[in-house]
Amino acid sequence: MSGRTGASDSDVVLAERLLAEWDEGRGASKSEIERRVWGDGGAHGRHFDRFIRQTLGVATSKPSKQADRVRQLESRVRELESQLRRLGAAPRGAVLEDWEAQLQHARNAALAALRAWNDPTASFRTQNFALLFVAAWNSVAIAVLQRAGVEWRELGADGKPKLVDGKERARETLELVTEALPGEANLGLRRNIEFWARLRNQVAHRHLPALDAVVIPQAQAGLLNLENVLGQHFGEDFLLAEHLSVPLQLSGFRDPGVLASVKKLQASLPLDVQAYLNEVAQLNKDLADDPSYMLRVTLLPVVPSSGRSPDAIAYFVRPGEVPEELKEVLDRYVVLPKVVRPARPDLIAKQVVAMVSARIGYRFTMRMHTEASRRLGARPPQGQEDQAATDPRYCEYVTPVNRYLYHQAWVDRLVSELSTPEGFRATTGTDPQPKP
Repeated sequence: MSGRTGASDSDVVLAERLLAEWDEGRGASKSEIERRVWGDGGAHGRHFDRFIRQTLGVATSKPSKQADRVRQLESRVRELESQLRRLGAAPRGAVLEDWEAQLQHARNAALAALRAWNDPTASFRTQNFALLFVAAWNSVAIAVLQRAGVEWRELGADGKPKLVDGKERARETLELVTEALPGEANLGLRRNIEFWARLRNQVAHRHLPALDAVVIPQAQAGLLNLENVLGQHFGEDFLLAEHLSVPLQLSGFRDPGVLASVKKLQASLPLDVQAYLNEVAQLNKDLADDPSYMLRVTLLPVVPSSGRSPDAIAYFVRPGEVPEELKEVLDRYVVLPKVVRPARPDLIAKQVVAMVSARIGYRFTMRMHTEASRRLGARPPQGQEDQAATDPRYCEYVTPVNRYLYHQAWVDRLVSELSTPEGFRATTGTDPQPKP
């Protein structure tokens, strides 16, 4: 047995000898040893215990039954408090720290967002989820900063917190998240929150059921991000997982074409919402395989080899680990937004024909315009089913009105191509004729 750091060799030798003499109460008593070695007859074993503990690091005293009961009660109280935290509650009369109160707000908002999303009768799903989910992240970021002693409030020129209706005003959500969860490792997480914050502002008061299927990858990634941050920064007591179960699914199991219809759903959204989705897709194209930004999940009906029916089966495959033969199948169902449209198109074909005719020296008709739009790739070739496969620089198919709309850039392109006899013939397939 070796002595503790700082104990002399002679003390270590003495302590080992006295410990052997006492031998956990089977040899000499502690009081007898204390009187013989130190001439201390009134310590009642405390001198012996202290010397052995400080010299060898060995405990020779047993806690009293009362002390043991106190420790057991303290352990039970801690477990009850832990259970209350997992339920999102606090003991009556308990004074929560500021960060604990924020964390309660965050968890309640996140669970409310999940209820809104998983409600099979919901018709305002994405809008409610975005509103509550961003509120949850706002409180999580504040809790992280408060616990770390970092300023989370918006300060005035005098360095004092700004007040709104008598309450301290927090900084903007994205600013809080950037400070609370910095670094390249959290880039996908921050972009995911930015996606929901901007989408919330875009669709908060609009009824867009088609949007629900389009944003599933971002919703699933954002939820897992939140759970990871709760666990990493605050511990298992604050996780949400035990409140949840695997949601039952109907879509996709009867009709293999359901997933492929997501592209059509996105095409039916208002143009400004489509433009927003395209914009963020272009901005975050390098994060398409980052599961913290968007997480695509494939559900596969499986019967295990044992023949028994399990409660649930889930396969989680990380990006880069998907076998090539499976990747080829999955890629067919991935919706890739088109590039960003520079502006909202507002010209119908009849207007385009009139504007082009006014700027060239040849007769130009609607039939010629249709042929030119296909030859130059502004519209899909005749017979192609996907009417939305346009060149977004020039044209866009608008589902609600079932027609193509064109940009001014398309007018300029046609004028350039049709200004010479050779260009007119190549673009329209028709010999040019002077205007009457």
